[in-house]
Amino acid sequence: MMMSEMPKELSNFFQDGVLLRNLVATLVLFLTVFGVRYLILRFIRQRLPTTGALQLRWTSQVRGFSYLILAFGLFTIWAAELQALAVSFVVLAMAVVWATKETIACIQGAVYRLSANAFQVGDRINVGGIRGDVIDPGLLSTTVLEVGQGHQRTGRTISIPNSLFMTEPVLNESLTGEYMLHLLTIPVDRSSDLAEVEEKALRAANDACADFIDDVRRPIALRYRRHGLAPPLVDPRITYQVVDKNTVNLILRIPVPTRLERTVEQRVLREVLGVPKGRDSLPPPRH
Repeated sequence: MMMSEMPKELSNFFQDGVLLRNLVATLVLFLTVFGVRYLILRFIRQRLPTTGALQLRWTSQVRGFSYLILAFGLFTIWAAELQALAVSFVVLAMAVVWATKETIACIQGAVYRLSANAFQVGDRINVGGIRGDVIDPGLLSTTVLEVGQGHQRTGRTISIPNSLFMTEPVLNESLTGEYMLHLLTIPVDRSSDLAEVEEKALRAANDACADFIDDVRRPIALRYRRHGLAPPLVDPRITYQVVDKNTVNLILRIPVPTRLERTVEQRVLREVLGVPKGRDSLPPPRH
């Protein structure tokens, strides 16, 4: 509705002769103001000494007063048209903002990402249910390599609009850098021997991370202290969660290299479940 009013006001401005009348009035105003100013200045030059400061002061005042009258006259002549033009510009600005609100929100998200240092290239993030490794943080969108179930890359890329960072929490799973604390949930029947399952899970976890457990402590401690947090214990540990009267979740927390959580998880699960080892194997530790 507002967009349709803008052309109507402008068309009336041209069709009703308003433009011609205002132009004529502006011309008369200029001729009158400058004509009267010329006569007054001529009178001053004839009546006042040419070398005195009085003539200069009166000349300056007359010129300033003439410009003031000219500005007031122009505003009076064009006031209605200026108001219509201002309204048109406001309507146009509102339309532009409405049409580009998503773009503006994406730019705001990029500014937030940079100012908050939320993540960097190579970090694994989870935002709005989308999980992946960041490969291209741009001005309007951020491209990630999708990570699906089992912490496996799907081979697909996802472009996340940066506006999502303003409305959804951003989980950076690479906070601890090269290593992370991974949670593995194992459902166990309550009729099972929980102590035996726990012992088997801890033994499997300790075996899986034995090669790099000493390398984990220092970087994780440094990262947590940098953010003002007390560093956690990194050794494998188990907590329980009751699901229902028949099932208990055994939650195993284990330190793993950031990109090898799936490999370590599968190794632990195979040992706990008594499944023969598959192709998943851990690379030799880096020293």
